[in-house]
Amino acid sequence: MTSHDERVLSLIPYGDATTMSDLVRASGLSRPTVAGVLGRLRAAGSVEEAVVATGSLGRPAKRWRRLPQHGTFGVIALSRDAVRVRVVDGDDRNVAEREQPLDVSLDAQGALAHGHRFLRDCLTELGAPADGLSRVVLGLPCPVGGPEEHPQVRGILPDWVGIRPAERLRSLLPGTAIVVENDANLGALGELAQGAGQGGTDLVYIKLAPGVGAALILGHRLYRGAAGLAGEIGHVQINPMGQPCACGARGCLAIELNIAARHGTEWRHSLPTPAELFPAGETSDPAADRVLHRIGALLGEQLGALANVLDPERVIVSTDTMPPPAVLLDGIRDGIHRTALPVVSDLPVVPSPLGIRAELIGGIALARSGDG
Repeated sequence: MTSHDERVLSLIPYGDATTMSDLVRASGLSRPTVAGVLGRLRAAGSVEEAVVATGSLGRPAKRWRRLPQHGTFGVIALSRDAVRVRVVDGDDRNVAEREQPLDVSLDAQGALAHGHRFLRDCLTELGAPADGLSRVVLGLPCPVGGPEEHPQVRGILPDWVGIRPAERLRSLLPGTAIVVENDANLGALGELAQGAGQGGTDLVYIKLAPGVGAALILGHRLYRGAAGLAGEIGHVQINPMGQPCACGARGCLAIELNIAARHGTEWRHSLPTPAELFPAGETSDPAADRVLHRIGALLGEQLGALANVLDPERVIVSTDTMPPPAVLLDGIRDGIHRTALPVVSDLPVVPSPLGIRAELIGGIALARSGDG
């Protein structure tokens, strides 16, 4: 399936039908290109043409809808502080979800056990057999790459060192295809499917919740890179004389963001991370606003350099709070203006409308696609 095929297919709903004109407008592709894509998708059995009466004397409008897939798909989305699970049937009409707070970084066994139990609970809720899962995606808050696509957990998820989560899940779910993916990548796929990335082709997704993660959508497809580690913007070195980072380098962006969060907040009883400052940024707290703007500017400077290389359509920002603080987004825009070429310096920076839920939506999209 080509990138154009994937782009148009993602815009066609399962239940309601949409017109070719709607698809041309939403995809940004020409009418002949969309017509060719629809022909290929229909031949592959992915979509069907539906004739809908208009109520007038004119010719009935032709509309397109996606044909449901067979099977049941699941995602276990692990963040630093929670286990979230979503299970859907082939056409998304039946959905079940579960969530449990948990310190995932310090309890690998508990996270996988909760994920497995929640999958079974969701299957029961949907009336599906216990062995009815066709494909499950496991999202982890760490880089996922290397020749065997293992999670790179050292220094990030201390209790996961030496654990092979895909193998563990396969032993619990025999016969089910298991895919392990980075959490930010899942978030980007979710935004592409149902969020601020809809209709986009080249996007940068930023997750601040906590720490900093990024994902790239290029040509309407998730770009993982040669080793699967594309998007690790948090480990771009911006201060060679800075503090040590868990990756082994000094002065990485993630470290400098945490240091920036501490400056100007000495009057506080604790040292906040950027994510912990976000609620304060919504209360017109001048000190928090200054810190949030500084955090955004540091991040924006790196995004400006990235924009010079990739020329994306937009940057999507997701945080623990919805929507992300406006002062944070303003700081990102200011940082981009400082480092990007004039022709790309007005790169749109938009808030995620989905927040953490983007990872559940993106995980299902990945499970259904068969990619990974």
